[in-house]
Amino acid sequence: MVNKSGEKMVNKLLNKSQLSIIKAIRNNPNITIAELGLETGLGHTAIQNNLNKMQELFVIERIGSGKTGYWKVK
Repeated sequence: MVNKSGEKMVNKLLNKSQLSIIKAIRNNPNITIAELGLETGLGHTAIQNNLNKMQELFVIERIGSGKTGYWKVK
């Protein structure tokens, strides 16, 4: 979802918290949930719920294991 029309569509589907999570993931694909909390100001549960929702929407993908993997923004 690189083109402008794709980005506009994603921006309509995602809320402000999810957009800030994506920004943090783009800066550091290896970011942890704890680090996402520090960067976004969200709690652990809120981050996990937002990550799950974005995975359901195929906006992000977890590559590898939970411990040694990384996030990929599609």
